[in-house]
Amino acid sequence: MAKLSKILVISALSIITMSTTAFAQTPKDTDSGLLMLVNAEYRIPDGFDPDKVMFEDTYYLMREEAAENIEIMLDDMENELGEAPMVVSTYRTYQKQVDLFNTDYNGKLAQGLSPEEAMKQTRRYVALPGASEHHTALAIDLSNDGTLEENFIDTEAGKWIKKNCYKYGFVVRYPKAKEEMTGIGYEPWHIRYVGRPHSDIMYANNWCLEEYIAALENNGMITWADGETIWQIYYTENENAVYSNVVDISNSNTGGYVVTTHKGKEIITKAETVSSIAYRRNKLLSRLNG
Repeated sequence: MAKLSKILVISALSIITMSTTAFAQTPKDTDSGLLMLVNAEYRIPDGFDPDKVMFEDTYYLMREEAAENIEIMLDDMENELGEAPMVVSTYRTYQKQVDLFNTDYNGKLAQGLSPEEAMKQTRRYVALPGASEHHTALAIDLSNDGTLEENFIDTEAGKWIKKNCYKYGFVVRYPKAKEEMTGIGYEPWHIRYVGRPHSDIMYANNWCLEEYIAALENNGMITWADGETIWQIYYTENENAVYSNVVDISNSNTGGYVVTTHKGKEIITKAETVSSIAYRRNKLLSRLNG
């Protein structure tokens, strides 16, 4: 994965801080999987089977967190716009991914494309088996009419989702102009649940998931201030590193864990410089991994 070249410390309230980490919970204790990066480089195995629930009165399966928040989001869309798009695709098994990929690839061969060109065009919008976010049960495709087309962004629903889905813990997973990083073409209909504050941070910085995980890997920690809550989000490859005030721990699927912690606003005593943050972060990581 491409690494970001400079330290990025961000805060909704322009406050930068780092508190002493107390020992309480380790990455090996739990793994929500909410921030798993899944792409052609970081795949998930055939046997991966996340916990799932049925979405409303449909046959669509998704993670409970995603189901709860997409229901709220679609209700709000309907109240505001008069109607909301349909859920048309969610969880996909590995075999379903194989079938979809082969169907698309063989269809392009039948159109007269060379094997190389057919493979190139198929991979632009259809993930390789094991590289599909739908396998996580956190990805959702939305549609107004059952089709999945780029002009979805020109509809009221597409515009609303681009502007507001982060408020519900979702991100547009394959944004425009990010194809080089995601490996997938622009899909304004495809959203991925990552939870808050991660969706807020990604939206504020115009980051795709690849960029967000890279920022965490490079920095070791990001601080985000949201109202009365100070979020401190750590990246570690040490499953025995211990943290306090843990809200979530997720395997990144890149060889490490994203640890989300929070504290009240009263922990802020002063704004620290970027260089101070970097020094203390390196000192902390050295202690945790030592």
